[in-house]
Amino acid sequence: MQELLNDPYMNNYPEFRTFCELKSLGLRKQALAAMTPFLKTVETWSFEQRQEFVSWLYTHDESSERSDSYNVFVHSLVTNVLRPTLIEWKQRFPNDPRPHRWLQEYEQAFALGGVTEQIAVQALMDKKIHALWFAFHHINEDLYLGEVDEDRGIIMEARQLNESVLSEEKQVEYEAELSYYSDLLADWVTYTQTESKDESFLDWCERNERNYPFTESYYYEE
Repeated sequence: MQELLNDPYMNNYPEFRTFCELKSLGLRKQALAAMTPFLKTVETWSFEQRQEFVSWLYTHDESSERSDSYNVFVHSLVTNVLRPTLIEWKQRFPNDPRPHRWLQEYEQAFALGGVTEQIAVQALMDKKIHALWFAFHHINEDLYLGEVDEDRGIIMEARQLNESVLSEEKQVEYEAELSYYSDLLADWVTYTQTESKDESFLDWCERNERNYPFTESYYYEE
């Protein structure tokens, strides 16, 4: 929040500054009350003025801590200023990926901006990784929550998408996660095809020396 308050551009929005100052002091009710005059002012702005404010705020947010988003993007600001402006922006400039990205329409942002839309690319990668995590997060209890063909497809799509990640470090991290889930899925399929139904998947992994975090044993001393 302090970085936002120190931004010289904030001087263009004194009422918004008051809101941010009160919010930074933890005075939530007073801050929300201070938002009202700012919203009244915004009602008099042209689209270009709203576009400029929205672009400045989201661009700053993308380089700041996540806690700032929680403090700044309050419901009244989002519903009365940010979202309506972004929707109008999409209609006026259909080839601009930015409003799609800021509305979290990452697939469309990537379709329009390609590899320049790294925030959208990584958000899509994270979404696919999370889908795989959800499918397997109870696998140590012999509970697989996904569909084999669907998860195979997710892995293939994610690997293709990972080619558009420009950060080599992030690319390596994503590939490591995808390799983990690819191996885990293959082992699960093999396990389900075994004749023995009395052996748990965890025991099967240990017997076949398939080392996953959930197969590790932990010993605690009292």
